[in-house]
Amino acid sequence: MRGVGEIVQFNGMYYPDKRAIVDQEKEFTWREVNERINQLANALTSLGCQDGDRIAILAYNSSEYIECGFATAKVGMVFVPLNFRLSLREIEYILRDSAPKVFFFGKEFSDVADSLRLQFPLHYICIGEEVEGATEYEALLESKATSEPSEKGITVDENSPSEILYTSGTTGLPKGVVHTHRARLAGVVTHVLYGGLKHDDIHLVNVPALFHGAGHVWMLANAYVGASIIISRLRGFDPEVLLTTIQEESVTNLHLVPTTILQLLEFPSVGKYDVSSLRVIYYATAPMPVSLLRRALNIFGNIFVQPYGLTEAGPTVTVLGRKEHDMSGLSDEEANRRLRSCGRPFWGRFVKVVDDRGEEVSPHEVGEIIVKSTDVMDCYWNNEEETKKVLKDGWLYTGDLATYDENLYLYLVDRKKDMIISGGENIYPAEIERVLWDHPAVAECAVIGVPDDKWGEAVKALVVQRTGHRVDEEEIIQFCKEFLASYKKPKSVEFVSELPRNPQGKILKRVLREKYWAGKERKI
Repeated sequence: MRGVGEIVQFNGMYYPDKRAIVDQEKEFTWREVNERINQLANALTSLGCQDGDRIAILAYNSSEYIECGFATAKVGMVFVPLNFRLSLREIEYILRDSAPKVFFFGKEFSDVADSLRLQFPLHYICIGEEVEGATEYEALLESKATSEPSEKGITVDENSPSEILYTSGTTGLPKGVVHTHRARLAGVVTHVLYGGLKHDDIHLVNVPALFHGAGHVWMLANAYVGASIIISRLRGFDPEVLLTTIQEESVTNLHLVPTTILQLLEFPSVGKYDVSSLRVIYYATAPMPVSLLRRALNIFGNIFVQPYGLTEAGPTVTVLGRKEHDMSGLSDEEANRRLRSCGRPFWGRFVKVVDDRGEEVSPHEVGEIIVKSTDVMDCYWNNEEETKKVLKDGWLYTGDLATYDENLYLYLVDRKKDMIISGGENIYPAEIERVLWDHPAVAECAVIGVPDDKWGEAVKALVVQRTGHRVDEEEIIQFCKEFLASYKKPKSVEFVSELPRNPQGKILKRVLREKYWAGKERKI
């Protein structure tokens, strides 16, 4: 298999009548999906788009979203999915950076398309309805051939770009991560292997959204084995709808983030639904507190898999598999240590933990995770300077700090850029957050460094209290002091109603820090 688009081509050949995609009232077989994708691919060429042209999309999860991704792949174009939570300025930045020829958008984003039209003279295609100044999606497909583009002599080079996925921008402007067809297919096979995916699986596209690397690749991996894909069109997270969908559709695998798992566990009726069809729940994109994970294991059983990675890595680096979530035969201390791990390097990945000189550190010493694999990104689009910072001698420098033990289990410490330096001491916010999570009154938390005239930076905790619990600043500080060295404990605590997050559940610490560092020449 040379290109991502061949996934649906082979499914259409070998599983033509198998249920492929269910999107609310719409349901398609793999033959129907492949034919619609061919129509769209042929429509793109009829618009004058050529090999290498970028095709952007701004929409919620839908069957059309999946069709757009596969269609661009079939004709050698480059898929550019946009985060629907971005501001208009951020979207404009990405469009200037990627210079697409076509802009697909959901009807909910018609106002955005109107705002863009004067600046960006593109082909605008609306998914869902006919709007002024745009072609309606289904009308674009009408009368287009259902034959394979390859029959017209269109070929795809496996080393050419398949997509540009823009990073979440938690530390600055989004960067366009380029993956080739070869790299993306390698990543897909990886997900099939560690997820244990099967032809009779039923995958629920719930969160993260399809513009995100994890959501995109999990969908591709399930398509790769010819599984069925159920699309949830919820704009937020609703435990009742999720559990009902799992029960009614016999869902076998889905992806959740820690915040949604917490909401599931605190949903009063969680035990009343039949979720016995579930074989795997993948959790990632943010750290999972051990106390929360152990509660989830008690309720759902040992069906959890934790991949650690990042968009640039394809995205998986390490995996803590289902067997490694089995705590039988381990002491509480051993079990907690294992569950704090993000697993071991998975098949096909060479992983090191290195110091600032690029030399490997010893077990239990903190260093930066670097990885080498076929899945790693090709470059940052139009950004040679940033590419050189993270790709060195074939290794991707992740910016994530970790330790490892004698059995090669990795333990994330923090983002390198999130590290706090107070009085010359390195302080890792994630270490403090793990302690805070164990306080019964803490529902969510984030730790940041704020300016301090004496120490340079001071540790500040922002806490969301659990419903029905009350706690004050001094109690939180003293609780941390019991488990941490005194210099690590928060100097101040602020109670907030919510924490800013991106769609993948990652806390936007850049946003939290802004008001404290405003007007400062240095941000550290």
